[in-house]
Amino acid sequence: MQPNPQLESYLQLLDKSNLSIEVVDRHAAKITSDALEFILVVAEEEAAFFQLMLPNAWQASAGTERGALLDATNDVMNTIKAAKLVIIGESVHVSVEQFVSGPEQGAALIPGLMELLRGAVAELHERLGMGEAPRLH
Repeated sequence: MQPNPQLESYLQLLDKSNLSIEVVDRHAAKITSDALEFILVVAEEEAAFFQLMLPNAWQASAGTERGALLDATNDVMNTIKAAKLVIIGESVHVSVEQFVSGPEQGAALIPGLMELLRGAVAELHERLGMGEAPRLH
């Protein structure tokens, strides 16, 4: 799969880091760090915007109280303002979206944003426990 030119710029800049990176789509790459798989999404037509996601950061069990899950995700978003938590099915996905001056600035931010997402997941674990299928964070 050939990445779009904007994503390719990010990949070239991130190549200097010790992250494992794999293109999964024309607009997305999987970045593996400390056994976690982040997804970087960079649209071809919007050079100033990117999204970094940590999908499936927390898995609900069949007995998880939906209201408590919503309260916990809202609490984390209120604590870590830049992180967005979304519940899809039984899974919580964590992401951050950024507007930057270009790929150089965006690539420079990615390691810190990965830490921000780890922090959001840690906050979620503090409120809810490790979840049905815990991941290393």
